[in-house]
Amino acid sequence: MPFLLMFVSYPGLTTTATDREVNAKDFRTAASLSSIHAARWQNGAIVSTFHLEDLQKYSTDALPDVILPLLQLADGCVPVASISQSDFDRVGQLCESIGYHLPVAEALLDVTTLRDLLGFEDPIAASGVDVHSDSPRESVGIWSELLCRLFTKTTALPQVTLQHLGGLGHLVSPALGAWFDNAAEWRTVNRLPLVPDGCDVIDQLAFSRPGSETTIEVKEAPPAATTTLDIENPVNMLGQDSPFAQVLPGFQVRPGQLQMVEAVSQALQDGHHLLVEAGTGTGKSLAYLIPAALHAKATDERVIVSTHTIALQDQVSHRDFPILQQSLNTPLSLAVFKGRTHYVCMRKLHQELRSVSLVTPPDEVLTYMQLVIWLTITKEGNREELTGKSLLGTVWPRIQSETETCISKRCPFFKACYYFRARTKANNANVVVTNHSLVFTDLKANHHVLPHYNHVIFDEAHHLEQEATNHLGSEVSRFQCLSLIGRLTRDNGRHGVLPDLLQLLTGSDATSVKAIPVLEQLTDEVMNVRALIEQAFAHLNALVPQGQSDVRITQQLAQAPKFTTVQDSAGALEAQTGVLEELAGKLGEFAETETNEDLSGRLFDATGFLSELMGQTRLLAAVGSASEDWVEWVEVSGGAERRQVVFHQAPIDVSKILRERLFETKESVILTSATLSVAGDFSFLQQRLGLAKRGSKDDDPTFEVASLTVPSPFDYNRQALLCVPTDVPDLSKMSAEDAAVWLSDSIYQLARISRGRLMTLFTSHAMLRATAEYLRQPLAKQGLRLLAQGLDGSRTQILRMFQEEPESVLLGAQSFWEGIDLPGDQLITLCIVRLPFTPPTHPVTAARNELVEAQGKSAFWFNSLPEAVVRFRQGFGRLIRTVDDKGVIVVFDKRVVTARYGQQFIQSVPGLRTFVGTELNVLRSVKSFLA
Repeated sequence: MPFLLMFVSYPGLTTTATDREVNAKDFRTAASLSSIHAARWQNGAIVSTFHLEDLQKYSTDALPDVILPLLQLADGCVPVASISQSDFDRVGQLCESIGYHLPVAEALLDVTTLRDLLGFEDPIAASGVDVHSDSPRESVGIWSELLCRLFTKTTALPQVTLQHLGGLGHLVSPALGAWFDNAAEWRTVNRLPLVPDGCDVIDQLAFSRPGSETTIEVKEAPPAATTTLDIENPVNMLGQDSPFAQVLPGFQVRPGQLQMVEAVSQALQDGHHLLVEAGTGTGKSLAYLIPAALHAKATDERVIVSTHTIALQDQVSHRDFPILQQSLNTPLSLAVFKGRTHYVCMRKLHQELRSVSLVTPPDEVLTYMQLVIWLTITKEGNREELTGKSLLGTVWPRIQSETETCISKRCPFFKACYYFRARTKANNANVVVTNHSLVFTDLKANHHVLPHYNHVIFDEAHHLEQEATNHLGSEVSRFQCLSLIGRLTRDNGRHGVLPDLLQLLTGSDATSVKAIPVLEQLTDEVMNVRALIEQAFAHLNALVPQGQSDVRITQQLAQAPKFTTVQDSAGALEAQTGVLEELAGKLGEFAETETNEDLSGRLFDATGFLSELMGQTRLLAAVGSASEDWVEWVEVSGGAERRQVVFHQAPIDVSKILRERLFETKESVILTSATLSVAGDFSFLQQRLGLAKRGSKDDDPTFEVASLTVPSPFDYNRQALLCVPTDVPDLSKMSAEDAAVWLSDSIYQLARISRGRLMTLFTSHAMLRATAEYLRQPLAKQGLRLLAQGLDGSRTQILRMFQEEPESVLLGAQSFWEGIDLPGDQLITLCIVRLPFTPPTHPVTAARNELVEAQGKSAFWFNSLPEAVVRFRQGFGRLIRTVDDKGVIVVFDKRVVTARYGQQFIQSVPGLRTFVGTELNVLRSVKSFLA
């Protein structure tokens, strides 16, 4: 099928002008066209071209002769959106004015959509450079090259994938469907293999072929690589003449790193727990990875490495482990293992593709098209590979792998399943890299999630208490419940697993045809449950006072009259859940006896979704029934139309749970982070996580805990200066608007001195937004760009822009206090607006403070202050990242020098030089230090 490229020009306008570049009084008409340039493109090449210059010099009588070649060239073509629809219309109007019709399809092929679908990274297609040119002839050549590259990538797809894409594409646009139909036809004509190398096909669904998943290929070891694993002396791996010195560019012997290697190795060998505080520049990931890999290989005991962020997972698996592997003359294996719902279920995707129809929203159809293409190239089948896909959040829950809906060996995709591939790889690996969330999910599930292990290393371990609180507790949200119901039935009963089953079973001779009455009753009962869920969340929403985002369900609130409606709706929901349970049981019996794999899988999906929904409704019905060791609260967000209501339950004190399920059951648990201690003391962390003695011999730990503080490689006295302006007002007593007026001027003055390269950390989003409003224009006048979280892009986007544009100022909130690496002169001025104390009104914080006070202790000194100091150290850590970095930190909270506890913040950074004075003198000191 041919495609038409066309370019036009107007007097005084370039050929690239589009509708958005002119105002509503657009003077362009068919009569004002100056030139027309076109090309007929087919199967990777230009077949013919048409160029007509100085169109206005031709008389009406002469136009038919000069336009006729264009009509012949365009005959039967699908037009490409190389120009706007209105420009195509004007060419059509010109043809009609002389009695001809432009013989092209009506819909334009949107190349932007096509290259997004294909994940195109070609410089011409995706660099952001305008593919148009002021020269029409150049434009024809550029666009032809673009189409050729898109065509090459399209025709490399399996035949069945192209057939899927053609059918789906026609639901979005006839032109998009025609592109994939043409590619499929071209592959057939040229007798290309139906399935390219690296792919397999099951039930007309193509996917990447499983490779060798059990070990990472060992690269050629350097001449001096060790031939025996010296588990007794792992520090030899990092000596001056070690294998690492030969494979790692710029390698330096780091005494602190050697200390940590020795301590981690000892903990693994002797079977005791270890706390290691090691800051940036220590090389702590290699310091625990080396002894972990050596121990696992020598003893055949798996070691789990758990991180908080994906970035650190990637560093360990993609950078550090390959270096370690290259340094050893022996095979080592590592697996990255994520939660089950991170992996795609091909059976579900196959079913969803069969359910897509004319009523499916076009954006969802495009998402399914992206998934079909991705499935042929993905290595792991996990959703992190699909970042940036806007509709993924809507579609993914329908196709994710889940325990409740897995039919295991009965599934036609079982042997190729990405989740079971990952699980097999993890079961065979020496080292398994995962995240804190999955470790605690494993603890909650009695160790049925992760492969068996006796040794675990937690990096970024300062997050453990919060992660344990989140994952050992429970939550149910209105969105979760409605999403589950949508998987059962949605679009007024047109889609979902229940309507699909009814449609498939009606008139069939399947064994489970007798399930039709149950399915019909379930459809009605699910809608009844939906109404009760909406009612329950409405009552919970009413508990939250106006102007607040959450409310704790205390004993006092549970006895209040307004809580009666909550209890009534909970009782009704519990009764309706019982009805669902009975029907789900009947449906499960049909799923077990159905012989048709597709029907059996769908029936198991239905019972799995119902089981999950019932778990959510039971939790919702249990509101107000938690024991005194747990805290319950309701959290709300969003406006009236998109109100999100969440009910939470969480343990107030996780120390007992972690002690019993983790520290008393595992041989060695190693915790490391740059910020574990307060003033060099680990007791706060030990108390909160269940590692501390309890004062009674009967309650004392049965395990040994060692600790190590690795000295920082940085000379903070030389590299950093902490400044505190004494004439700063008390921002806590000011409105966000008033505080922003003062803050914006101070940040502006500092930004002028450092020429951007400044980041300000806030504890309040409202104050951040207000400050950005006052600061943006003054900075712009100085040639400095403002990047504010939530206003100028996502965290990732504004961080990238900050790195690419040195003369910029970044305003960030909670997520910017840690996990950001800006070495060198990317960041030389760091501002902290207020000391990072957790609001004492948060339900979990309030409950924990009450628990501490009930023990006769001060909640501020034993809870709030240690947490804030650790958070402060995390924020400070954004500034100095290498031994050559230099920068200033300005704290706009006088409590750091006036309050009795202020010195704990300053002393938490050893050797830090401080300057306290008026704002004017602070500015002078900053200028002098950075000079």
